[in-house]
Amino acid sequence: MIPLKIKEHLDNYIHQEVYVQIAVIKGKEKVSTNAAINSYFNSNHFRDLSEGRPYDHFIDGLNDKCLIKLINSPMKDKETNDVVIIELQKKLKELSNDELENTFWEIETGEFINNDQIKELERERDQMIKSLDLKDKDNVHQVLVNFCKKYEELCIIKYPDAPLPLEILKLVN
Repeated sequence: MIPLKIKEHLDNYIHQEVYVQIAVIKGKEKVSTNAAINSYFNSNHFRDLSEGRPYDHFIDGLNDKCLIKLINSPMKDKETNDVVIIELQKKLKELSNDELENTFWEIETGEFINNDQIKELERERDQMIKSLDLKDKDNVHQVLVNFCKKYEELCIIKYPDAPLPLEILKLVN
């Protein structure tokens, strides 16, 4: 199972990116939120999203941070008070080479993930790609509304005084 911190981090990133792009369209074109979402369908950003690129970039980043790459790092035995480095050193000393080849570090959350969890991320990417197939524009519209709604819910918690230009929560409720 994908660690919750990683799942939330990736979801929040995607939701924020979609929200910002739609808000920019709404502001530039001076249209309703629904019209901005429909206009977003024609953007390069939507094309990249619907091809799973945010997941691909995230997974590529994890692959770059495979712990086996640090096996001969001078950091491995260096004295430090940095809790992140201490955790990495601990992993490097405790895990076998086979385990290090199957352990990846997600820097933003500090979580570790393995190949099975990366495959799970790939399945989630594939599900997102299916949900954004424009053969069913009404469904895609609803998926994007849900992304924006989740982003606004997060903003209300983290930035309660920030303006929400799409006002999705007002439209939905």
